[in-house]
Amino acid sequence: MKTIFKSMMIIAAFGAASSLTSCDTDDDDPVTPSTPSQTVGISFKHMSGSDTLVLNTPDKPYTNALGQIYNVSKLRYLVSKVTLHQTNGEEIELDEYFFVDFSKPESFNFDIAKKIPQGAYSGVSYTFGFDEDDNTSGAYSELNAANWNWPAMLGGGYHFMQLEGQFLDSTNNDKFFATHMGTARKMDSTGTTYIPNHFEVLIPNSSFTVGNTNFELEFTIDINEWYTNPVNWDFNVYGPGIMPIYDAQRLLNTNGKDVFTVRKK
Repeated sequence: MKTIFKSMMIIAAFGAASSLTSCDTDDDDPVTPSTPSQTVGISFKHMSGSDTLVLNTPDKPYTNALGQIYNVSKLRYLVSKVTLHQTNGEEIELDEYFFVDFSKPESFNFDIAKKIPQGAYSGVSYTFGFDEDDNTSGAYSELNAANWNWPAMLGGGYHFMQLEGQFLDSTNNDKFFATHMGTARKMDSTGTTYIPNHFEVLIPNSSFTVGNTNFELEFTIDINEWYTNPVNWDFNVYGPGIMPIYDAQRLLNTNGKDVFTVRKK
């Protein structure tokens, strides 16, 4: 009897082990195939209204909303937190920042290391300049070398834009303008306050689809949009030296939200 009982126990244990092994195999999750992805490039194109932007023209080929004619001798700007919004709610933030110097065409194009999943995207958003967390004085060696710092007495951190040139004033004389943007310093009877002056924009009509080929997102900046919509900018009022002028800095923030469009190429 003892031998028979022992044999039955061995058979039962073997059956249980087989059952467990079978269950483990059945419960394994199937391998989910990864979504195919593509390489994306970022490029920047520059316009003034319907005209392609050209530096240092001898004449003044561009006209703002007030009818003031001007040319451009310098354009540098910084865009950060470019984010691609998928229709399923996922977001993909690209490189840390993009620093563009119009005098250096090699700075117009960027290769992105991150792969972009195929599928539908509802739009593209970005931050013009740095937000409060990123706008830290001395934090970026490339920007330090480019003399891109914003003065400590005005709040520190970095410039967001330098746009310079000449305009024809109301007396038909050439005058210099310097549209520099960064942190806004407000001074009143209560003291001094530094206002973060970046802005974030989800670009209208920026939906696209990623297919089975690599692609490029081309950002176009229309510099004339800095000078209108909703407020027309007067070079005679805000020419050079606007960095410490609170109203000028905030006006750039107000006008700047439609300066960029984007398209997939």
